[in-house]
Amino acid sequence: MKIPDNFDKDNKEERTVWTFREKAACIAAVIIICACMLAERSGWRDSAWMAGSRNGSKKAGESAISEGTVKKTAYLTFDDGPSCLTEKYLDILKEEGAKATFFLIGQQIDGEMADIIKRELDEGHEIGVHTYCHEANEIYANEESCFKDIMKIKEQLEMQFGYDAKLVRFPWGSANGYISAFREGIINKVHENGMEYADWNVSAEDSVGTPSVDSIMENVRKDFQKYDEPVILMHDSGCNKQTLEALRGIIKELKEAGYGFATLSERKQPCHFLEKH
Repeated sequence: MKIPDNFDKDNKEERTVWTFREKAACIAAVIIICACMLAERSGWRDSAWMAGSRNGSKKAGESAISEGTVKKTAYLTFDDGPSCLTEKYLDILKEEGAKATFFLIGQQIDGEMADIIKRELDEGHEIGVHTYCHEANEIYANEESCFKDIMKIKEQLEMQFGYDAKLVRFPWGSANGYISAFREGIINKVHENGMEYADWNVSAEDSVGTPSVDSIMENVRKDFQKYDEPVILMHDSGCNKQTLEALRGIIKELKEAGYGFATLSERKQPCHFLEKH
């Protein structure tokens, strides 16, 4: 393109400066747009993290934000095992893709039951301390006898399976009449030994009276939806065949209500009777 005769040097320099400013403005605009997009994306991540932190870790029922709903987590727990029914419980849990926590009786761990404990661990379930003997007068004679009972099975699990149990479920829960005289002391000892105690907020009532499959399911059904993180008490003993028959139905109802499953140590807060969770 031919430059006009009247295009002097000053005008040419002025035009060069203007072009440089124009380029700088374009670059600045691009930077601002990118920064806004990054901030918006960062804000979304913060919101997602906050939603996840309110509902536990990924393993403990992280929700993934989907259509405005947050996934809830149910904690299936079984006391009094292992038993002749435990493997059948494990079969159902495996088929349904659900994890559970088993609170064990030390006197029942030896012999062929050891293979069942190994299977519980291999399949990703959690093991907790329930009691060594499950005899109220022996366990709760005093604080020291209660502590010895807890430590006896804890040490047994460490020796037999190399497993460091982190949860204790007191027989009949942490607010039973036997424990009241030394409750604070025994809880302090549990904590001092790196453990936590675990109660429940939903009970299948499967070890009271003559439960049926229908009564067990109704007892769970009437309470679990009160909580985003229900801790469901059931029992794994040879006489709890109705619980076994009800388990698949319980799991399916929980799934239909939007619950996932995790082991109890993954819960964001311990479940204690005297605290609101």
